[in-house]
Amino acid sequence: MLVGIRYLLLVVLGAVGALALAWHFHLGTAATAVTVLLGLAPAYIAWAAFRADRAEAASVDLDTVAGQLAVAVKAQWDDEVAVRRVNDPYPLPVAWRPADPGLGEAWPLLTDLAHAWPGGPPGDPALWPQDAAGLAGADAQIGEVFTDRVPTRRLVILGEPGAGKSVLLIRLLQDLIQRRTATSPVPVLFSLASWNPSRPLKSWMAEQLRRTHPGLRSPAPSQVITTTAATAADRHDDLAQALLDTGRILPLLDGFDELPTDWHPTALDALNRALSAQQPLVLASRTTPYRDALARPGTPVLLNGAAAIQLLPLDPAAAATYLRRDAGGPHSPAAGRWDAVTASLGSDTPVGQALSTPLGLFLARTIYNPRPRTTPASAAAHPDHMCDTTAFPDRTTLDAHLFNAFIPAAYTADHPRPPRWTADQAHRALVFLAQFLQHQRGGTPDLAWWEFPLAIPASIRVLMVRLMVGLVVGLLGGLTVGLAAGPVTGLAAGPITGLTAGLMAGRRAGHESNTAVPSTRFRWSNRRGLAAGLVTGLVTGVTFGLLRGFDGLMAGLVTGLTVGLVFGLLGWLVGGLVGEEPDQTSVTGPVALLSSDRRTFRAVAGMAGLTFGAVFGLVGWPVGWFVNVIVVGLVFVDDYTDVAPGWVLFGSVLGSVIVPALGTGAGLGYGLALGLRQTAWAHFVMARVYLAVRHKLPWHLMAFLQDAHEHRGLLRQVGPVYQFRHIDLQRHLAQQQTGRLP
Repeated sequence: MLVGIRYLLLVVLGAVGALALAWHFHLGTAATAVTVLLGLAPAYIAWAAFRADRAEAASVDLDTVAGQLAVAVKAQWDDEVAVRRVNDPYPLPVAWRPADPGLGEAWPLLTDLAHAWPGGPPGDPALWPQDAAGLAGADAQIGEVFTDRVPTRRLVILGEPGAGKSVLLIRLLQDLIQRRTATSPVPVLFSLASWNPSRPLKSWMAEQLRRTHPGLRSPAPSQVITTTAATAADRHDDLAQALLDTGRILPLLDGFDELPTDWHPTALDALNRALSAQQPLVLASRTTPYRDALARPGTPVLLNGAAAIQLLPLDPAAAATYLRRDAGGPHSPAAGRWDAVTASLGSDTPVGQALSTPLGLFLARTIYNPRPRTTPASAAAHPDHMCDTTAFPDRTTLDAHLFNAFIPAAYTADHPRPPRWTADQAHRALVFLAQFLQHQRGGTPDLAWWEFPLAIPASIRVLMVRLMVGLVVGLLGGLTVGLAAGPVTGLAAGPITGLTAGLMAGRRAGHESNTAVPSTRFRWSNRRGLAAGLVTGLVTGVTFGLLRGFDGLMAGLVTGLTVGLVFGLLGWLVGGLVGEEPDQTSVTGPVALLSSDRRTFRAVAGMAGLTFGAVFGLVGWPVGWFVNVIVVGLVFVDDYTDVAPGWVLFGSVLGSVIVPALGTGAGLGYGLALGLRQTAWAHFVMARVYLAVRHKLPWHLMAFLQDAHEHRGLLRQVGPVYQFRHIDLQRHLAQQQTGRLP
């Protein structure tokens, strides 16, 4: 409603202003009528387009959107489970028990809270256990525990580093999607490491949804916007925010312990404020940081209405069976190599402690259980080396050894998928990337390719942007001016044009807040193009018509109509470019997002150049005729019939070649500037070149990251960003010096 009032006010003010100008310049009744009539069509089309967009947004069914999102989330995590080899050779057995008293709500209070909910409890009270002891379980029971045994469906999962919290969350997500009905909330996994509690939680979660599922940027239904209006400054009235506001998202919050320690009480308080007691959720954290957060001096903060479970160490017998099975089976020759290690499982020895978690077990089997056609890459190829207490006197040193040996094991030359990079090259790159995340991105686990320019010092980033823009625009400027005025003038104009454009382009490139973000693909909309063309033609036509009207009414009308038609055509072609969001069932990965962003950049630059060239080509012959007939025939000679053939040829060349060339050059320059502003690909290319030259990172950086995710298991993919397989691996590498393997 408010937008409609503003639109009507602008139309009225525009009409009043046009009438005032017409009266001031004494344009007469005919000119005034033409001016007003020309404004009716674009005004109606713009209003109709606005109403159509609002009607389309209002017709969106959030339940349908949630169903499409569930399909996308399932596909995303099914693929990630396969890449992480979670089920190879079979899922590691993970068990849990109720957490210690004080880490969750008292059981009687939980049941009372659930019974007191408006509309009744979320589940069947007959399935609730008598006390918290009934929360104990293992493996695939996590879905049953959360759905049927936790009265409030609010759960805290606690465990030691590498105990399998993240994998258990993924298994819970898959189970919840399998159980989901048409009206059930969609479980979505969020990593809290990139959240600052000073920012509203739902606003942050909405941004994560938009980044992972760009289709959720589409406008939300108007009735949802009205009933869930917020006062947050960064609020977006789109589908992502609407799904959160209407309770159609079930947050699975991982990595509470990855937030700075001082933020933990504030973060718990923010969770309680943002998510009401009736909002189902799961929070995962390491045990000690969570316990410490609840024991802080002052008013303790407990997650409202949440039960808590504690992951147990791996059963020694199950871990031994897993290692031997991964080696080829309990009776294979390779399985016997693990006898000394399995004898230490469950003990207080460094190897017994390090291999008591799924993470340690994964690293050990990756390093010491070579795949077919491979040989172990570490200096000590036998698992018995881990039992050497002289080399590894405690768990910390053994954990560091496993992290260090993980990279050579992944980049061995006779790997089933031979790598393009050596282990030393991979180590150098991964150390740099880990340090970039830890020191320049605040410890976030999200490795986003469009943020790589932030690894370049601001002054160098500004210089690179200026050089790129200046070089391209300078070449285009020199070429087009050279066609118009000769090669000497073009050679002089090129550097001047490039220098000016470069200085303007790099003016704010060094600021982090101006970092480019990836764009979605573009399409051409005839409706929007027509509206843009009519509005553009009206504005330019009226402006030039009024200016030309000093020489007479007819001159003003002719000029206004001519200029309006030309620029209206240009606005129709360029103004029809609109962003097309993917549907909610698609998940845009890093490589796919980079490819679409690159195509968008090329399309924007090319479309602008071709459009300007085509439009100016259409007006080229009239311009040539103007120079030939008007300027030459009426100024330089008394009789047009006496014009030399050279002047006629000059006018023809001006119309057919020079004017279109000038238009194309201007369009490409405009397209380059537009592409730099709306896409991130060009900025990423500059960052890739700088990092390869300065820090010796791989030239094909995205191919390296993709390979580290798909074939090496060093990275995981969450939507459009990569993450290190485990936050401890990221922190371990961040503490090392860039260079060769230790």
